[in-house]
Amino acid sequence: MKRNAGGERRLGDVIADVLRREIVWGEWPSGHVFSENALARRFGTSRSPVREALRQLAHEGLISLGRNGARVVGLDLGDALELYDVRSLIEQFTASRVCERPRAERESLAHTLSTLVLGMEEAASRGDWQSFSDLDLAYHDAIVRAANHRRVLRMWDEMRSLVQLTLALVMRKRMQRGDADMRGALAQHRSLAEAILAGDAAWVRRVMQSHVEETRRLLEGGLRGHPAGDER
Repeated sequence: MKRNAGGERRLGDVIADVLRREIVWGEWPSGHVFSENALARRFGTSRSPVREALRQLAHEGLISLGRNGARVVGLDLGDALELYDVRSLIEQFTASRVCERPRAERESLAHTLSTLVLGMEEAASRGDWQSFSDLDLAYHDAIVRAANHRRVLRMWDEMRSLVQLTLALVMRKRMQRGDADMRGALAQHRSLAEAILAGDAAWVRRVMQSHVEETRRLLEGGLRGHPAGDER
């Protein structure tokens, strides 16, 4: 996340976050053209941070920039599943790599993961899928960062915002499916923390592969378009 010298998020990042969520969640259909002037009015800003936000989204492949403006490409099911292919590769690699770290480091990570799972349990009890998905991202983020692999981390950071949005879609789908599905998700997270603590790379890979494949299947059912509204 980009911040200025005072630690505040740049306005362009804030705008990008809002538009990213709306595009991924189907609020703007493929082919819709954003007007910089309309977006500037909506967010109460100049066109400069709007352009910055649109460049970010173009880099992520969600829009295309051309002479006719910023056209929505969107994240279709094929794109989302490719994202999960890459996610699976990154997370299985980093989780296995974490198993090679000294036990003290694994204990610290396992404690962090277990604390996050407790937060997930509380969010699930409230039916708060948004908080659950935020904690879920923090859980997986902690594993990737603990692997201490700069190039993989760079790849992860580039796709992190899209992973966050797809996790939210999946968590909403899970909660709609009922308590049993949420208990299964929590059990997977607890099992992964135990496998990391044990330093058992084979166990880690099995749990991670099963977890990501399940969320991938849920994403197929959860990624649905929503009627687009007027540009606001």
